[in-house]
Amino acid sequence: MKKLLYGIGFLVVLIVLALVILTQVIDADRVKRVLIEQTQEKTGRTLVINGDLSWHFFPSIGFTVTDTALLNPPGFAVGNTLSVGEISLDVALKPLFDNRLEIGEAVLGKARLHLITRADGMTNIDDLRALSAEKDPAASVDDGATEQAETTEPHTPWSISLAGVRVVDAEVIMQNDASGKLTRLNRVNFTLDDFAPDQVVPLSLSGNLFTDDIQANISATGQFWLAPTLDHLRLNELELTSGATGRAIPGNKQLKLQGNLAYDLEQKLAEFTNVTLELGKLDVTGELSVRHQAVPELRFNLHTDLLDIDALQAEWRAAPAKVDSQQQEQPAASNGTVPATLSAAVPSAEPNVSLLQNIKIEGQLAADKVRASGIEMEQLDIHIQNDQGKIVLDSVQAQLYEGTLDAKGELDVTKHPAQFRVEKKLTGVNAHDLLKVAADIDYLEGRADLTFNLTGTGLTADAIKQSVQGEAALKVADGALNGVNIAALIRRAHAKVKGLPLPAEDEVEKTDFSALDADFAIAKGKVSTNNLHMASPLLRIDGEGETNLLDESLDVLLNTAIVGSLKGQDGEELSELKNITLPVRISGTYQDPKYSLDLQQIFDVYLRDKAEKEAERVKRKLNEKLGEKLGDKLGDKLPGLLDKLGL
Repeated sequence: MKKLLYGIGFLVVLIVLALVILTQVIDADRVKRVLIEQTQEKTGRTLVINGDLSWHFFPSIGFTVTDTALLNPPGFAVGNTLSVGEISLDVALKPLFDNRLEIGEAVLGKARLHLITRADGMTNIDDLRALSAEKDPAASVDDGATEQAETTEPHTPWSISLAGVRVVDAEVIMQNDASGKLTRLNRVNFTLDDFAPDQVVPLSLSGNLFTDDIQANISATGQFWLAPTLDHLRLNELELTSGATGRAIPGNKQLKLQGNLAYDLEQKLAEFTNVTLELGKLDVTGELSVRHQAVPELRFNLHTDLLDIDALQAEWRAAPAKVDSQQQEQPAASNGTVPATLSAAVPSAEPNVSLLQNIKIEGQLAADKVRASGIEMEQLDIHIQNDQGKIVLDSVQAQLYEGTLDAKGELDVTKHPAQFRVEKKLTGVNAHDLLKVAADIDYLEGRADLTFNLTGTGLTADAIKQSVQGEAALKVADGALNGVNIAALIRRAHAKVKGLPLPAEDEVEKTDFSALDADFAIAKGKVSTNNLHMASPLLRIDGEGETNLLDESLDVLLNTAIVGSLKGQDGEELSELKNITLPVRISGTYQDPKYSLDLQQIFDVYLRDKAEKEAERVKRKLNEKLGEKLGDKLGDKLPGLLDKLGL
């Protein structure tokens, strides 16, 4: 046992002696020169190491370099592309004696990356991407020959490899001189294990994002791959979560993104496949791509089971969230990372759609079900284009209430208020079900076709109602007006005028029709028509009037003619009213319409009929008493006399 202890002790002594000798043999300044030379050789950039290089042996062998910076290339402002407060490198011991620097893990503390995009689109890292392909192997021959001329010692080049990267509490600044925008990420923590080109390695990232309109905290993990040419990368099995707020985002929104990401550094193109995106009430799958440039371009082909526009509008126009005292006093997380927070944005009268002015979008969106303004649709398919705030929906198709929807529209949010144009065609829809959910109106039944062409300004309900103008056409087949029985209304009015007992009000309050059609003019918050027509075997109706979109009031006149056989309470046909136009007035509101019949006109018809019958009776009496010729002459004069007498 003692021999074993002595052996172990002797081994420990040897290791300690080896470490001491190592600090004496390895020239720290030479290692710094190697790093600088290798950076210059590989990138053409200047690496500055102002701090010291110190060795450490626990928990691994390596060294630490402080106050290091990689300078900007020519053509950019004087400054650092990358600066690092401290770089800690874990180094394999044996390869050092073969002029090979194999770094197990590089730990960067307090790093600062400043990415600049000039007005012409060039960036301060373009040269780093291009040099790996364009580097001339003979470029460093002159420098090597000069160094060899100054020393008689043979020079063996060093090689460097990197097994992993860990970035702690870093900052990234993205400065775009073309758009005048500045994006900043702070508290960035980044880990890349066993890094080597053409190998898949785990990656994790977290940090806080700040722009003029958005503040967010971000956390992401995935499997990272970098092409040997250093111009393509992939991030598979990506899982990204984010909490965001800001002027462009009312309240606080949670984002979750999963999928596979491929990025082309030359084209500045990111492509997402197998995407699953959750943003508040929105949950979509599909694929999308983003081209990073002065005006970003977004393309997508997405699908969702449910697109609840009502819920999304409520979510993105939410009132400011109340923060209680306990939440305000809550300490920072134990890991030291403080998520980006901002008091919830206060919604304005018009929704903030400024983000649409800074991006180009083209894509296809499909939804199995849609809810919008209480209306439910199925199999929605939309093609969307947005050119910096000028939005075109050139194909909108869906199924709704046993019919179909075919529409297109335009929205220009570069104007304030926003301007819109909509062309829509509804074919074969169930009018009762649609109107019930859309406007709580249940007094129209039938199979309806509706077309309209509208323009207007504003994005709020009141603004749209006040500004909308255009034309619409409605056709309804085999339907009914619920809530009124026009034939019964006429019978009761006729009985009241003649002094007869009123019919019992036990008939169904419903007026059937075979066809109803009307053209509408829409302007100044009102919808008007002067050519409403309704036909049935009993009635023929020609109408006119208007409705106010703001207070939902009704003022419609239906000129009703009896063209069929209408009978009174005793079964007697009301022949005196046949082919007589009777005015039925509709007033009230959408939810509570009122129907009335002009009794004066029925009374006038009754008196006229009574006078004609009385004139005929007197004429018969005169013929009997005075003879046919004299009676005829007096009979011809009698109607005028009766009119003067008011009979």
